[in-house]
Amino acid sequence: MTVTEESVRVTLRKPVERVACRAYLGANQSNIASASDVKVSLAVTEYDLGENFDTATNYRFTAPVSGLYNIIGQVTYVDSSVQADKSYKAMIFKNGTAISGASVTASVAEYVSAVTATEAYLEKDDYIELFAYTSGTGDTVDIYGTSAYTYLVIRLITKEGIKQ
Repeated sequence: MTVTEESVRVTLRKPVERVACRAYLGANQSNIASASDVKVSLAVTEYDLGENFDTATNYRFTAPVSGLYNIIGQVTYVDSSVQADKSYKAMIFKNGTAISGASVTASVAEYVSAVTATEAYLEKDDYIELFAYTSGTGDTVDIYGTSAYTYLVIRLITKEGIKQ
């Protein structure tokens, strides 16, 4: 068999930057006021590819490149501070505005966890934060601080993707 001409199309694609982090609450965050959005002070990173998570001042992720990101947040409330028939939330904020949230209602005084997840298009320098919220007035609640219970995970899916 003789090949006289072979046409091969090659598309060279730049690899997507490795952008990913998992930040968590290293110790309990106490006395969270009811009926207000409170930022979770995620002061420890398990990993931070690209070093885009601020664990010292703002406790937030800042996007190094524009693209589509997968974002997961969980907040776990300490059993001794949880009250029956109140709602407990985890919320993801983008540039100071809620973009995802989940709520659970405690039926008894026991640990409760709220988990929220979303995919969002972030422009370079947009920032993501994890917030907590409880219903009611006058009472405070504590957030359970360990890597397994209160955390934020962010991963760049693609620099291509959808821009809304």
